[in-house]
Amino acid sequence: MGVSGFVGVISFHEGWDVSKILRYALPVLRHRGNDTAWAALLSSDSRFVIQEVKEDSNIPSGWAGLLCLYTNEASRGLVKCGNTDIAYCVEGVVVKPTEVCKLVNGDGEAPAYTSLVALTSYGELIAYRPVTGLRNLVLGAYGFDLAMISNESSAINALGGEVRLFVEPGSIVKASKLNLSIGRFTDNTRSKLCVMEFIYLSRPDSEVDGHPVYEFRKALARRLALRLMNRVDADLVIGMPETGIIYGIKAAETLRKPFEYALLNIERRRSALRDDLLDKVSSVHLKLSPVISAIRGRRILLVDDSLLTGISIKEASQVLRHRAGAREVHVAIASPRIIRSCPYGIDMPPDNQLLANAFSNYADAQRVLEVDSLTWLSLDDLYATADEAGIDRDHLCTYCLKGDKHELDL
Repeated sequence: MGVSGFVGVISFHEGWDVSKILRYALPVLRHRGNDTAWAALLSSDSRFVIQEVKEDSNIPSGWAGLLCLYTNEASRGLVKCGNTDIAYCVEGVVVKPTEVCKLVNGDGEAPAYTSLVALTSYGELIAYRPVTGLRNLVLGAYGFDLAMISNESSAINALGGEVRLFVEPGSIVKASKLNLSIGRFTDNTRSKLCVMEFIYLSRPDSEVDGHPVYEFRKALARRLALRLMNRVDADLVIGMPETGIIYGIKAAETLRKPFEYALLNIERRRSALRDDLLDKVSSVHLKLSPVISAIRGRRILLVDDSLLTGISIKEASQVLRHRAGAREVHVAIASPRIIRSCPYGIDMPPDNQLLANAFSNYADAQRVLEVDSLTWLSLDDLYATADEAGIDRDHLCTYCLKGDKHELDL
């Protein structure tokens, strides 16, 4: 499950080099993209320097720039619009370069399912959040020196900036050395925010439209634990690294069971971002290392944030049982069943590879995963958590969980 991670930075004064600032954003956005990042820096002579960026490579200098981490190469690029060069990064449904030109120039209809950050060769940083909402977009600042735009508030915080505004759906932000403006394309009362931003996609130290992701995930874990009470008896709770750790800690606290970091992540990259099924399988085996002394002979409750193909959970259960000697392996998922692939631009396996789509019967899914029990959070629990957080449940996109209609078709 992957999307794009991006940040754009522009300096208001002479003498700033934003390359080092963008470099600090690289590890913060890594969870949203792939192994390679793409940077576009604007030099003092209004020319772009473009570079693919690895973990140990330098980012070219410039007084304004973009950093984009992506799962689809079509999500970023450099396009010529008349006499102007425009570097851009999009999240959501990929659009053609000509549509990027129209959006930046204010021509034509704005895309409904695509967020964008762009930098023009004449020195204007532009960001757009679609009328449908879906993805987070955050405007920040470093004093009176820099403007920052990202789809993760934690990226702005990591750069030493301060979050100034969660951009509303249908809005476009423009920042240059001389001006900062926010305009609206249209008002859309049907805008919805992707529920997976709260469950999986965003960093736990981020806020989505002002709502703390960390608190939302803790609340989901508490409700998951309440579903498990008197149904699953475990000696030990383990969080699936890295995404299940927060859920596991809170579930253990609610269940009054010990939590152990007994399943360690060797490789940092999320296996859900891998395209090939065989690659997913091998990556899980390579990245998971059990603490055998903590697991052997014990009944394990393994907690994760979500379940797509089930490959990661199945491999983890095999590691726990066969390599570490667990007596029982119970699995609890802190989201409802994901039964449909996202039509709005999240990189997900197709419907026929989603475990919950293939097996509506819990017992069949449990048998496929080779676990002693399997528990998903209910939709009612998810909605109740949203209510507690002050999030209007009617403004959450849950198509992947319900699959009955395209909720955001305009």
